[in-house]
Amino acid sequence: MNQKRRLVFYAYRIWALLPLFYFQDALACGSADSLRVESLLCQAAMLPTDSNKVLFFAHGLEGKPYQTGTLDTGSLEELVVRLDCFDCVTFVETVLALVRCNRLDQLSFSDFCKHLQVIRYRDGIIDSYASRLHYFSDWIWNNTHKHLVYERTGELSKKVRKLSLDFMTKHASLYPAFADSLCLDSMYKVESRWQNYAMPYIEKGRLNGLSSELDIRNGDILALTTSKEGLDVVHVGFAYWVEGKLHLLHASSLHGKVLVDPIPLFDYLEKKPNHTGVRVISLL
Repeated sequence: MNQKRRLVFYAYRIWALLPLFYFQDALACGSADSLRVESLLCQAAMLPTDSNKVLFFAHGLEGKPYQTGTLDTGSLEELVVRLDCFDCVTFVETVLALVRCNRLDQLSFSDFCKHLQVIRYRDGIIDSYASRLHYFSDWIWNNTHKHLVYERTGELSKKVRKLSLDFMTKHASLYPAFADSLCLDSMYKVESRWQNYAMPYIEKGRLNGLSSELDIRNGDILALTTSKEGLDVVHVGFAYWVEGKLHLLHASSLHGKVLVDPIPLFDYLEKKPNHTGVRVISLL
């Protein structure tokens, strides 16, 4: 065992013996979650520096069940950490938090939780349900200003859709948190920043091209856009090229788990009339 591997091995053994709840805002997290995070981080630390860490971590979570509503645990908004199941957004956020740890040579569960909070919440601060970045346009904008991601859609396409984000407040009955009028008012304020917004996207008809034509890279975040009134994005995952065809590595409600979708993204979108295309977001 070389010196680097030995240091990583002993560091992992030490951290594994520490208390499991390092981060005071972590809610739904047990030993399996914390140990899985640290195991993945230790494995990634031994990979070549030029390896695709997004795909490494995403593949490390393949097969985990799809489940919605994992973040809505009660009236108090707290950081929820779960690696036993995912929806499409929590899958992407979990992978990004792991990548951030790896890039900063961090191996602890505590560091992972801090990165996850920064990614998931507006300016990294938890103060209410509305502080979570629900609309993906808001998520992209806020994480861009944190210097975590960079949207490349506008470089790849001139297509835009004018819209106002208001789906959540117009369908408030779908969100139990909005039974609290203060929470609903806070979401109205969030939505007020996204009126007459020109959202860039790549039309789905273009996604049948080669990687050299599209300039979409393995591990880019793909946000699937929609024509639904008041809504911008309906699904997210990672770009994954298979034999010259663009696929989606995602937490799939259809297949009930995290996987590389068996059909190319072009065919996937063609079957969904309300899906208009994608936005492309790269990690910084």
